[in-house]
Amino acid sequence: MGKTARCIKIVQILSTREIVNTKELALVLETNPRNIKEYIKELEECGYIIYSITGKNGGYKLDKSETIPSLKLTLSEKMVLQEGTQFLRDSNYLNQNAFDEAIGKIFSSISLTEITPTSILERYPLKMPKNELQKRYVILKDAIDNQLICKILYNNSKDEQKSHIIEPYKLYAYNGNWFVLAYNESINEFGYFKLNRIEKIESTRNHFTRMKSYDEKDYLDEFGMIQNGEYYNIKVELTDLYQVISERIYGKNQKIEKIDDHKSILECSMQNKEMIKSFILSFGKKAKVISPDWLIEEINDEIKIMNENYGDIND
Repeated sequence: MGKTARCIKIVQILSTREIVNTKELALVLETNPRNIKEYIKELEECGYIIYSITGKNGGYKLDKSETIPSLKLTLSEKMVLQEGTQFLRDSNYLNQNAFDEAIGKIFSSISLTEITPTSILERYPLKMPKNELQKRYVILKDAIDNQLICKILYNNSKDEQKSHIIEPYKLYAYNGNWFVLAYNESINEFGYFKLNRIEKIESTRNHFTRMKSYDEKDYLDEFGMIQNGEYYNIKVELTDLYQVISERIYGKNQKIEKIDDHKSILECSMQNKEMIKSFILSFGKKAKVISPDWLIEEINDEIKIMNENYGDIND
């Protein structure tokens, strides 16, 4: 990569980020960090305004108002691109570097000064570092593309660590988590595996043949993972939560009925008893289960255990 190509690349990178330090730029450009200052000077001589930010979180910042406008995008189109880029960055998108490089080619030719940067806050971010998650993703992506069998050491929801031999078919994101849908040779069934629960992973380089009978629709749909447990019809009375509940779809065949200014009824079909119970308990005293009976019993049992845990408040 020559000097001109590296200068153009710097503009593309700075167009997608607020501040980028010398080390990051040198890594992407595959050059010595000492050369970055020279490239920045070249760009400044060409008319670009680039600020040098000092301090621990410092680096270079491009004045985006001075980038060369060549794409005739509307303000709403620019906002969609900017918000989408920020959403992916804040949502643990595992191909972010490749996306930034592609979108940088667009951002480097348009002005973004009229757009207010967006920020998406994740309430409960994953404990696993993103680079570790990326390693698992890369191995599995290669295994899917080349039909390679993998060995994994997996921590299940019961905190049990087990070894599995899997044939990976699809990577996908669900509720802020990355999963792989794979045929589990250990039990001769398809299953879902969370990437952040994979303790160890190894590509065996042994090939597998995709099943002709495999149909993705048998395992995934718009509501999530089809074979993640039986569907149960639930009916819940909610207090002062109509607006909150109306903002999302929680299950199949969802119906929300407003009874009065305070009470509303939510009906839908949801999977996995434990997840359903956690969903109800998350609303505390504002939720009252009408049906099914098993859910009422389990919520009552949970409340009894909680009372035992905290004891008599008058003690």
